[in-house]
Amino acid sequence: MADYKAMYYHLAGRTATAVDVLEATTSIMAANADAMKAHAEAMMASVDSTRASVEALATLKEKLKLAQQITEDMFMNSDDEEKAE
Repeated sequence: MADYKAMYYHLAGRTATAVDVLEATTSIMAANADAMKAHAEAMMASVDSTRASVEALATLKEKLKLAQQITEDMFMNSDDEEKAE
């Protein structure tokens, strides 16, 4: 005849071990999820900063192009005036 009490204690011990492992794994996964969320938030802040830099550089580029065009126009007009004299 089977020793049900021994089987019960054996099964209870295995179950307790499984519960401990699941609790530890769940805690680790929760900590990892929190860390990943913080990392993602930091990355999004970096993305926003980079976008702002790109917009500022694009504005600067357009201003420099305009300044170059104005300078070229001034030199072209001054050559025409010098030839007329």
